[in-house]
Amino acid sequence: MAYDRYIAICFPFYYVIIMNRNICGKITVAVWLGGFFISIVPTISKPLIFCSEDQLDHFVCEILAVVKIACGNSSIYKLRLFIMSLFTLLTPFVVIFVSYCLIIVSVLRIQSTERRSKAFSTCASHLIVVSMFYGTTMTMYMGQTKNLSSVLKYIALMYGVMTPVLNPLIYSLRNNEVKEAFLKILGKCLLSENA
Repeated sequence: MAYDRYIAICFPFYYVIIMNRNICGKITVAVWLGGFFISIVPTISKPLIFCSEDQLDHFVCEILAVVKIACGNSSIYKLRLFIMSLFTLLTPFVVIFVSYCLIIVSVLRIQSTERRSKAFSTCASHLIVVSMFYGTTMTMYMGQTKNLSSVLKYIALMYGVMTPVLNPLIYSLRNNEVKEAFLKILGKCLLSENA
């Protein structure tokens, strides 16, 4: 999505040519295959061994919770998760960050204040979602400290539940009709509360 925003804002006249169906398909396949291999290969190469404990202190079957109940020395799994997190979390985050730096430079060159404001508003919703997702997942996987262990399941709720729930809301608030309906409902609620 960051690449899409970068092309749309920095090269608007070439957008249709650059972001064609073929490129979108290749990006999708690369992301799906990368995610598949990163999650399956380490699991098959050295599976976890479990003892008698079979209850996770978590809301979902999160890998950090699963590693926690595994028998033996789990430091190799935690190291593997950290290294994979560098690749799967930090790399996309850096790409998004760099693309938004380029977008900001490009937008600041726009002379019209109205066009500049519109360009920034198209990116704001994406940045909110990116910040919510990457902030919580990096805390979860790259900050694997023992003092956070009781809080990790709540952090996982942020990226696993809150981000997908808020994502459509954040993007739909850019739509003027949705904004007007939201403000109308909010106004009715405030009026009924004051009455």
